[in-house]
Amino acid sequence: MESSASAEVSGRAVPVVLLHGALRSSWGLLPTAVLLRRHGLRVRGFDYPTRKGTLEHHAQRLASFVHDWLGEAPPVLGFVTHSMGALVVRAYLASKADPRTRHRVVMLSPPNQGSQLAARQAGGVVFRWMYGDAARELVPQRVRALPPSPDNADVLVLAGGRGDPRGFNPLLEGDDDGVVAVGEMGMPGIEPVVVRGLHALMQWRPALMAQAAAFIRLAP
Repeated sequence: MESSASAEVSGRAVPVVLLHGALRSSWGLLPTAVLLRRHGLRVRGFDYPTRKGTLEHHAQRLASFVHDWLGEAPPVLGFVTHSMGALVVRAYLASKADPRTRHRVVMLSPPNQGSQLAARQAGGVVFRWMYGDAARELVPQRVRALPPSPDNADVLVLAGGRGDPRGFNPLLEGDDDGVVAVGEMGMPGIEPVVVRGLHALMQWRPALMAQAAAFIRLAP
């Protein structure tokens, strides 16, 4: 998912890794990559088996992916994540990321405090069969054990939702994007920016990708 025609940003194209959510793959991020390349970013998608493995396991694979792609630590490395992909990046930043790199992370509707829906369905046979290990990795008790972002990471959380107290899903408390409540998307010291919209469509919206690219390209 890398384009040789990427425009240069301050003398070099900023590399950006895309991470999909649960039960998805990087194929669904191909339109996202196209949109980001239009803003001069160098983009690749990272696939991880959401049904098998822990967040730390995925983080280790992400570290190998970044090293194989870029070799030496870049001055700036961007991430654009959808849903569960944010948790993989958080696990990566906690123990695998190079401290010499400035990390710019844009999270689209992330379950940063865990998922109410996952917690409610954790005991269900069908849910556990469908989501595999992700059913355990998405519950609030597990996600809240992740540390806050390190000092060399800047994070922008873009939250889907209706922009009202009801949201799209009556099973969730407060505003939500149909899958994750806005109240579940923030992190310590980082409040989500509500941009409205449905969970499944966040990564394909041109205006959001323009916002993500502008954030990633900020001077360190």
